[in-house]
Amino acid sequence: MIDVSLRATGAECEVLDERVSCGRRGQLGLRLKNFVCLLYLSVACSGQGPVAMPSVEIDPVRSVSGSPVQVTLTFSVLPTAGFDEDHLVFLHFLNGDGELMWTVDHYPPRPTSQWQPGDTIQYTKTILMPLCPYFGEAGVHVGLYSRDDGARLILAGDEAGQRAYRVGRVRLLPPMRNTRLSYRSGWNPLESDSICMQWRWSEQTSALVFDNPRQDARLYLALEHREVDDEKPRHLTVSVDDGIAARVEITNGYVVQEIQLTRSLLGDSDEVAVGLEVDRPFVPPALPGEERTDTRMLGVRVVGAYLLVE
Repeated sequence: MIDVSLRATGAECEVLDERVSCGRRGQLGLRLKNFVCLLYLSVACSGQGPVAMPSVEIDPVRSVSGSPVQVTLTFSVLPTAGFDEDHLVFLHFLNGDGELMWTVDHYPPRPTSQWQPGDTIQYTKTILMPLCPYFGEAGVHVGLYSRDDGARLILAGDEAGQRAYRVGRVRLLPPMRNTRLSYRSGWNPLESDSICMQWRWSEQTSALVFDNPRQDARLYLALEHREVDDEKPRHLTVSVDDGIAARVEITNGYVVQEIQLTRSLLGDSDEVAVGLEVDRPFVPPALPGEERTDTRMLGVRVVGAYLLVE
């Protein structure tokens, strides 16, 4: 939807309704006073104009590899904006040579199909900085794209190319000495698509093992999923022995689950085994153009884990 009561180079549009739907072909139920107004509306409805102005703040701006950080994203929706689907947000992190190191793709809490002209969309998201061999300044780019065809929307800002927009920088620091997590059982081999972007698929049940800190702790699990898309939700149960620490829904996109582990739940053993159990594992479908399917029974895709001892 767009608001067509605006002016374009002095031309005002006469409309049948105060708000009209562009649709995928940009068809409008309105009467036009002149060609300038027609051109203005065609640009707005075809998505050729910017839809929002983005900004990003990262806390802390000096971030230790592997640790959690808070990212606050703001999108100031422009008067000519129109959205006909729920778009994904991407955050790209690039090294000093401008090469992509990793990306965080997610759906905003308020779907873009509900964004209205003049809205300010702001939310804070926890992400885990990956264990990456690169240290130093990293550029941060942001954008919006369609899950259906990957097409990116135009935003108002400092474009780096391919509709990715520069929104800041962060300094990556070497990892601190921290409690080591071991992917002990129920895990598929480590996979990666870059030196910084790595992940493991769990089986239906799996375990993360670490030395008992003997005090309260928080376990951060970074999960990323796009493979399962049906109406019945999937859930992950996190437990220590017979005690359940959390039960969360597995959703599409990048999500960091923050799980409280109390001293009493961790017990007195030297090692702690945190169990992960998925109620509905799945076998992924074949990729387009491939005859062979992946026959593994998969649970959750873990792209990072971090234990913070309080």
